Amino acid sequence: MTDSVNKIAGASAVSEAPVVILGAVALGPKAACRYKRLVPSGRVLMVDRSQYISYGGCGIPYYVSGDVSDITGLQTTSFHMVRDPEFFREVKGVEALPRTEALRIDRAAHTVRLRDLESGREWDQPYAKLVIATGSSPRRLPIEGIDLAGVHSVAHLGDAVAIREAVSKGEVSSAVIVGAGFIGLEMAEALADM
Repeated sequence: MTDSVNKIAGASAVSEAPVVILGAVALGPKAACRYKRLVPSGRVLMVDRSQYISYGGCGIPYYVSGDVSDITGLQTTSFHMVRDPEFFREVKGVEALPRTEALRIDRAAHTVRLRDLESGREWDQPYAKLVIATGSSPRRLPIEGIDLAGVHSVAHLGDAVAIREAVSKGEVSSAVIVGAGFIGLEMAEALADM
């Protein structure tokens, strides 16, 4: 174990507060599972504002095109288990709270203010250690029309659902893709095939 892992393990063993992880798509689940392997008795709470957690973002173009027919295909392990809150609780021993937003962090009190996006209920969640694993956001270009209907980024599964729904309803006759990285190129291919 590294010194930093020893410090985290020691802090959690002493404290009853869990390790709280903000973000449950890529880094969050990896950090949660790694911590549980090192400290099996440790408590971990993973929080994400989206309903979709622990998915392969690089597969978004394949979901949009229909090559991946169901959204859970991007959340499935190689053993065909969907990585949802029940999976994390039962298989990994990690509590996952999708549709929960972090509002503020009080570093002195070791709490993070959370809000359940379904009920609106807010509470201060104590933490032994806090991991911020929120990922990145696409760079929104400062151009006129960026907020119009039909303009989407391709960063989250919610974006993929909106794009696929628009295409399926026949609302899209042509598309312009800004960005020619892997996801942009795969989106171009997916849309061209449709």
